Amino acid sequence: MKKGELDMIQLIATDMDGTLLDDEKRLPPQLPALLEELYRRDITFAVASGRSHMMLTNLFGELAEEIIFICDNGACVMYPHEAPMLHSLPKEVIRQTLDACHQLSTAVPVLCGFHHIYYPENNNAAMQREIQRYYRDPQVVPYDMLYAVDEPILKIALCDTNGPTREAYPAMRDALGDKYELLISGDCWMDIMCKGITKGAALRELQERMGITPAETMAFGDYDNDITMLQCAEFSYAMENASDRVKLQARHTAPANTKNGVVRVLCETLGIHPESL
Repeated sequence: MKKGELDMIQLIATDMDGTLLDDEKRLPPQLPALLEELYRRDITFAVASGRSHMMLTNLFGELAEEIIFICDNGACVMYPHEAPMLHSLPKEVIRQTLDACHQLSTAVPVLCGFHHIYYPENNNAAMQREIQRYYRDPQVVPYDMLYAVDEPILKIALCDTNGPTREAYPAMRDALGDKYELLISGDCWMDIMCKGITKGAALRELQERMGITPAETMAFGDYDNDITMLQCAEFSYAMENASDRVKLQARHTAPANTKNGVVRVLCETLGIHPESL
């Protein structure tokens, strides 16, 4: 990038898993000092993830107080010191999804509310570990009890350790058609949200609210649910470990998440020596 281009950046948005986090799901140790430098330069930092706000705010701890969180792929957006903006699914689509999912051989539905996470009892230890990697204190209930959950549900995540593209995604497409957002969000995951709810839509709303253009925006991602976000940023980065589909949508490539790629690109962009952080 040229010096003039670097001075233009006003907003940085990053995915979490496979992007900002390493493979042990840890934040970069340089992040607190880097965020201080971003704030000093009046650059806004936003996290855009399929994870719930409970998991994200717990992970960031005290740092969370000044971060903008686009959670549940955009179904929950949290600005510092403001009430969250929520987009909940109609009860009918929850029922349809539960009905369809009950017929699948491996996929398990995870109901994501703002306050609680719910998933059905099962004997698949690998699936239980996978769910608990991404969701904090989930409530395990009999399958029939999922229909009785009263809390508004922002997103339904389907965990399928055989991969959602084989069975879960086609089944949900048959059940729901194109009336809702169906996104492959990981090797074992797909997500269902209200139509028009994506990371990209949330990032565009953030840009409009702050008067920031795509030419002033930098974004990082690695999976299909990041594509709409990358399309909102002129400085779009696919991680080295990203899928080919994502790389085709990004203008640049960042080192892999295991190589601290986001921090390395930001330090290079801002003229910061990583050793000084």
